[in-house]
Amino acid sequence: MFKSKRTRAIVWTSAALGVAATAVGGVALAAAGGVTAPYAQASGVINADGSIVRSKGISSVSLGAAAGRFCVKFSDPRLNVDEITPVATLTTGGYPGFIYVHPGATSECGNATDNLLIVTANDQQGGAYKQFSLLVP
Repeated sequence: MFKSKRTRAIVWTSAALGVAATAVGGVALAAAGGVTAPYAQASGVINADGSIVRSKGISSVSLGAAAGRFCVKFSDPRLNVDEITPVATLTTGGYPGFIYVHPGATSECGNATDNLLIVTANDQQGGAYKQFSLLVP
C-alpha cells in the first residue's frame, strides 16, 4: 500500500499521535470537576452537609435557614433558574425521604437567578438534610 519507508513512518506516527491525543483528551474531560457529563449544563452529587462530592457547572452549595434546604449556585450566571428544567434525586444515602426542586428564584437563596433551591425531607417528619444528585440538561 505505502511503498516508501518514509510514508509508512509518517502514517504510523500520525496514527499513534491521534490515539494518544484522544486518550489524553478523555482524561482531561473526566478530571475537570470530577464529572463526565458532556451534554449537561450542570451536574453534581451533593452531600447532606452541603459539600460537593463531584460536579460540573456548580460553584457552591449553601445550607438554607430551615432543615433540608440547599441553595445550589451555578458557575455560569447565564443558567437562569426561571428557565431551566432541573432533575434532582435522593441518593442511597438520602433514602428514605423526599426531594423537591423549587421552580424559580427564591428569597431563601437571595432571589438570585443562578441559585437553585433544593428541599429534602424525611418520610413524614419534615425537612432533613439528605444527600442528592442534581442534573440540569
